[in-house]
Amino acid sequence: MRFFKPSLIFLMMLIICFSVASESAYPRSPVDLDHDIFNYVHKDMKNKFLDKATPKIQLMGDPRGYWGACLLLCAFGNEKMFETGKLASAGYLETGFIIFATKETIRRSRPLSEDEKDSFPSGHSAFAFTMATIMGHQYPKLRIPLYLMAAGTGFSRVYLGRHYPSDVLVGAVIGTLVGVQIIHFGEPILRLSF
Repeated sequence: MRFFKPSLIFLMMLIICFSVASESAYPRSPVDLDHDIFNYVHKDMKNKFLDKATPKIQLMGDPRGYWGACLLLCAFGNEKMFETGKLASAGYLETGFIIFATKETIRRSRPLSEDEKDSFPSGHSAFAFTMATIMGHQYPKLRIPLYLMAAGTGFSRVYLGRHYPSDVLVGAVIGTLVGVQIIHFGEPILRLSF
């Protein structure tokens, strides 16, 4: 638990500094900045390697893949893997509820489709950061690779034109906070039998 409190404080300070710095350094609105970053990542960074890699990278945040990993951990793992699967399952349910409720409330259009009103926040990013936070706590040696994969998931969602950067940022914050909460209340969750 010592890791999470300083990390959350650092994350909040980073977001505040970024928002203050971007406001003074970028004379246009935050929405324009969001669109400009999206256009840079989605259009200007195009290359063959990222075209092939990003569809695979984003799978960490795919809800079906997340749920499949939870089931595998619970069904075939040792005791620690089973506990990790239970915690991750609780994280999946909470993250899914928050993301669904927020998407239905905000109804922001996706960058390349006015018809799809489910851009904000990024569910893939939220699920990836929930998984990274919970599994990184359970397996500290995997923490950095898990967070790098989660960040890659967020990047891939912008690169593939599915989300604006702000969608990804808010999804990452939601996922991290859900993961921290699940770890904090891990004992009651682990006492549940299923």
